[in-house]
Amino acid sequence: MGEAYAFLQKIAQIHSRAPIERHLEILYGRAEVAGLAFLSVFRDAIERSHTGLPAWKVLRRTGRALTLAQYFHATREVEGASAECGVLAGFSTLLLCRLARHLESDFRGAGLHLIDSFEGLSAPVPQDAISSLKRPGGAVEYTMSHQAGDLAAPIEHVKSVLQDYPEIDFHKGWIPEVFETLPEARWSFVHIDVDLYAPTLATLEYFYPRLSPGGVIVNDDYASPSFPGGGKAWDEFMTRHDLPFVALDTGQSVIIKA
Repeated sequence: MGEAYAFLQKIAQIHSRAPIERHLEILYGRAEVAGLAFLSVFRDAIERSHTGLPAWKVLRRTGRALTLAQYFHATREVEGASAECGVLAGFSTLLLCRLARHLESDFRGAGLHLIDSFEGLSAPVPQDAISSLKRPGGAVEYTMSHQAGDLAAPIEHVKSVLQDYPEIDFHKGWIPEVFETLPEARWSFVHIDVDLYAPTLATLEYFYPRLSPGGVIVNDDYASPSFPGGGKAWDEFMTRHDLPFVALDTGQSVIIKA
């Protein structure tokens, strides 16, 4: 296993003995997004979506969720639709929908597009490996944190989690082919949480040219020890097009289109 991945195991052990809920209250108990109490909405979205929170990830996921909500709020006046690529159990979508309804009492999900295979991950490629070992003869053995089909959540579950927002558009399929089902539109906000190198790169190639000025793309896996391919794809795309972005302590990366 890679050193970064082993570090997660260490963090899990450390957090297993800590009063995590107290830490959450101190860090995020007073946090608001557009006047909406963040922590209570976060906890409700976790519970309603049945999203797992392993010990190592509790604080990291909370910080990422707050970041996501803040950038989503910042783009509400930007022209275009919103997309989440990689939905899993629907946690982050529910969080964003709750914020949108707080801002617009009649929000029912219109303009929000969810893109996912709903069959788990696609097959990883060498760029997704957390470690590699060169064998005698030159062959390279790669170690992956996850395999094809992992992290699957049925579309029926996600739709039940988001039943209060019936105008959400679901796009079930594999990236990039599933993009053919999207409307030809401008986009104001895109959340990428597809974990792996190939779909992350394909998502950037599709959405960035269609992003409105002032629009935002948030990549959840820029510095993920479990999914290094997400960061490699982001760096490759940004370097190729000489684009400025920020890398956050939460492990996310964000670009705002000029």
